Amino acid sequence: MLFRTLLPAAALLLAACSGPADAPAGESVIEVKEAFIVKPAEGRDVAAGGLMAYVTGAPVELVGATTDAADRVELHTMSMEDGVMQMRQVESFTASEGEPIVLQRGGNHLMLFGVDPAIAVGDSVDVSLEFRDSDGTSQTVVTSAEIKGLGD
Repeated sequence: MLFRTLLPAAALLLAACSGPADAPAGESVIEVKEAFIVKPAEGRDVAAGGLMAYVTGAPVELVGATTDAADRVELHTMSMEDGVMQMRQVESFTASEGEPIVLQRGGNHLMLFGVDPAIAVGDSVDVSLEFRDSDGTSQTVVTSAEIKGLGD
C-alpha cells in the first residue's frame, strides 16, 4: 500500500524538478512575461501596454488582445519620421525561438481604448492574447498585466 502511495508522489516530484517541456513537433509553447498597462492620465481613457512573448517550437503571430479593463485593444508600431512620432495599427507581431515579441513604451505596443477609470496603479488585470501559427490554428494565452503609473 505504501508503494502505491509513494510511486505517484515520486513521479510528481520528478516532473516538478524538470525544466520546461520541449514543444511537440510543429507545435508551439508560448510564455508571456512582464505584461503591463499604463494608467491613463486623468480624464483620458486611452492607454498603452507592453509585454514579452517567448515561443518554443514553431513561430507564432500575436493577432489580437482583449481585456475587461478596456473596450478595445489594438496592436501598434511606433516610429519616428522626420522628427514626428508615428503610431500605426498592425495586424500582427511574430515571435520565433530567440526572437520574442517585445511590446514596450517608445516602441511596438498594445493600445487600449475605453480604459476603465476604476483601474489603479498597482492593480493587475487579465489580458487575453490570441496567437496563430502558420496553419491558422489559434491559441489563447491569458496573462496578468500590472497597472503602472505614467512615470513608472
